[in-house]
Amino acid sequence: MIRRRRQLIALAACGAGAIALATAVSASAWATDDRVELATVVASWPAAYEATGMKSEPLYTEHIAVSRDDDTFRVRIEVLGQGDAALGTQDSTVRVADDGTVSWVSGCTKTPALCADDTQLRGFLATAALVGLDRQGRLPATGTARDLHGTAVVCVADADLHPDAAPATVRLDPCFDRATGAVVGHYSPGSDAFVGATLAPGFTVTGP
Repeated sequence: MIRRRRQLIALAACGAGAIALATAVSASAWATDDRVELATVVASWPAAYEATGMKSEPLYTEHIAVSRDDDTFRVRIEVLGQGDAALGTQDSTVRVADDGTVSWVSGCTKTPALCADDTQLRGFLATAALVGLDRQGRLPATGTARDLHGTAVVCVADADLHPDAAPATVRLDPCFDRATGAVVGHYSPGSDAFVGATLAPGFTVTGP
């Protein structure tokens, strides 16, 4: 498989005010629950993005930043308790090689063996797993179009994203921003709702 040419990202030109990707790229072309061809969608994704948002729980709030810089994917989650008390920060980074191999750069909390060659990335780092499958020529054929807080997303079944793994005990399908590929939520077919690691309304996604 010929890997598509890397885009050159001129960060200086973008500056601090990187333009938010237009919502016009969103829901117009897809109806919710449509099956969409992933190859076309993934091929259109830029080589850089940043998504920021929050996820609130009864006793704490997570401030989440998800980013891509070419082959490097990162998630940073800052947890604040009531009264904005700092409860800790999770900062994880992975890299995808040309052959689709995923390797941890920092922040792996699994066993050393799993961290050495982790193909079962879930949560906000799932984009790296999907890009890895694409580079191996194993990209799932289709995903499901959905709408998350007014943003068009495509959700990929967990089993399709991890074809070599045992089925997850609780199925949560990662949902990727259509324009960039950033994971912004997870959909539960069992409850027919967005649950778990899903950004609250008001999240932003920016690209080059």
